[in-house]
Amino acid sequence: MTNSPLIEQLRAASEEVDDRVRLVPFDKPFNFSAKCNAGARAATGECLIFFNDDVEVTESDWIENVIEPLENPEVGVVSPKLVYATGKIQHAGLVTGVRGLVGTAMHQWPADSTGYTNFAQSMRTVSALSAACLAMRREQFFSVGEFDEINTPIAHSDLDLCFKVREAGLRCVYTPFATLTHRGHVSIGAKEQEKIDRADKSSVFLLQRWAHFTCRDPFFTDNMRDWLYHDSPTPVRMFAARNSATGSWTRDILLVSHELSLSGAPIILAHLAKWCRANGIFVVVMSPVDGPLRETFLDADIPLMVDPLLATGYEMFTKFGHGFPVRSHQSFIKFARGFDRIVASTIFAAPLIRDAQIASVPSIWWIHEGLVGDHFLKKYPRLGNIFEMADIIATPNEESRRIYQPFTSHRILLCPYGIPDVPVAMNANQSEKKHVRFLLLGTVEPRKGQQTFVRAVRQLPRDVCERSEFLIVGRPHDTHLAEEVRAAAKSVSHLHYQESIPHANAMALIQSADVMVCTSCDETGPLTLIEGMALGKPILSTPVGLVAEKLVAGREALFVKSGDVEELREAIVRLVREPELRRRLALNSRKAYEKHFTLDRFAKDFVALIDKADLAEAGNVRADVMTEALSSR
Repeated sequence: MTNSPLIEQLRAASEEVDDRVRLVPFDKPFNFSAKCNAGARAATGECLIFFNDDVEVTESDWIENVIEPLENPEVGVVSPKLVYATGKIQHAGLVTGVRGLVGTAMHQWPADSTGYTNFAQSMRTVSALSAACLAMRREQFFSVGEFDEINTPIAHSDLDLCFKVREAGLRCVYTPFATLTHRGHVSIGAKEQEKIDRADKSSVFLLQRWAHFTCRDPFFTDNMRDWLYHDSPTPVRMFAARNSATGSWTRDILLVSHELSLSGAPIILAHLAKWCRANGIFVVVMSPVDGPLRETFLDADIPLMVDPLLATGYEMFTKFGHGFPVRSHQSFIKFARGFDRIVASTIFAAPLIRDAQIASVPSIWWIHEGLVGDHFLKKYPRLGNIFEMADIIATPNEESRRIYQPFTSHRILLCPYGIPDVPVAMNANQSEKKHVRFLLLGTVEPRKGQQTFVRAVRQLPRDVCERSEFLIVGRPHDTHLAEEVRAAAKSVSHLHYQESIPHANAMALIQSADVMVCTSCDETGPLTLIEGMALGKPILSTPVGLVAEKLVAGREALFVKSGDVEELREAIVRLVREPELRRRLALNSRKAYEKHFTLDRFAKDFVALIDKADLAEAGNVRADVMTEALSSR
């Protein structure tokens, strides 16, 4: 297979061409898969060997040794050992679930190495093989669907074919009994390769179609990778529950979280990711650290990558914030280029926004923090320079927008939170309950105001105490304050404290509560109150975040000043002694959820933000001008 001018040169250079050799012209733009498919259709033999023009042969019996494993009907595809000109191993079977999605086993080992129980010299089943030299039975090549000319025209064409073979119940086999020299990309050229890399979306396709095969290598375990795979000193962990039939996706989005905890920002990101998946938008989630939300993404068929080299997260930020020298590993930028846009969540993703801008990767900086972000801007002044680098910056509420707007000439956009509806009936018999349960749910730290809540509870009248129960639940972020709360819970019979619990358990607590409480001085949601509103719970809160911006005081919630123990005490007394007030607030909070905080509203607003940003880029119009209507909601 080659172009017509070269075929004529070959014919002219030979007085007589063996009639067993056919020269098939291919004059289309370079497409490895299309060339291989055209050659396979022209071939008539029972076995096909796909052979790159940058592979050199030094053994006379290599063909026999490569096709020999195909005598076993369980074997679907075979590849030999490939070495560099230096004699070091370039290919001895491919490894999946590694940085870059795919790598080479025993890369750069000596070709005759006997390490790890003679691994390089052993014929074995592998997850995938290189198509630089690859043998298949002709019948099976066509039955599994050939190379994919559309989705893997060049990169990862061999992975897709091998995965088709595995899906058909056949094995991919590496054989060490033939060794060839592979120069690697010589036929393409450096400039052409750079163009291919920038336009390549094959990695995204692998995760769409072959997520499970791509993220997990059953023949190269995590322990083997940690001991034997040295292309990346810090391994990435990848998770996907299953492969999926090829779907029709409207766009591809990479969502980056700073963690996978059960705190507000990661949970909101999970809600958005699940909505996107269910509505035709392909999403992949990345995080520098693992956490309990992993199972949520796997259950929703959303591929997840945990990459410690991802330049995001609180520890990374505080360690390098002054000079901001930290950068993401180049593998992240190369991977991110395949997506239509990356969405980097929280203020701690600032290094990713800078890296995306340098690499011309479209980005949205989705900042959830309020006063916390203001604190870091003051502590690390150079952070402010990154705001001009983001294509779009979005915050959930007005107060947060006011904090960040002075750092950029582009208008920061609003995208208020929303959550899935909770199909649980509201408690219509609140007035008949013996005890009124107040629930304060959130991390234990000074800005959350647990100390104010404890002091107010201590000052309640006896009759209110006898008719009430107060529950504080949250991870201890401040150990001293957590000890203070524990001590108070031991000394006050109607006050209880629980540490971190699963999100499902937290939702059960909200369902059993009679009043949801927020005593924070800084929030952008808060998410716990929005969840309470979805369940029709009365809201008692300080005037912070979206809830204060959207709800009408006295009608849809009771608001008290942050840190005001007396005002909080009086509000608790009212809610205990006035069951009709609780009933009215409960009904109105549910109506407010339906009006302001549904997941469908939130996700559609977020997608509209992406749509208008795409139009702005296509028309070279500033996205902040086009999205003015959205941001004014």
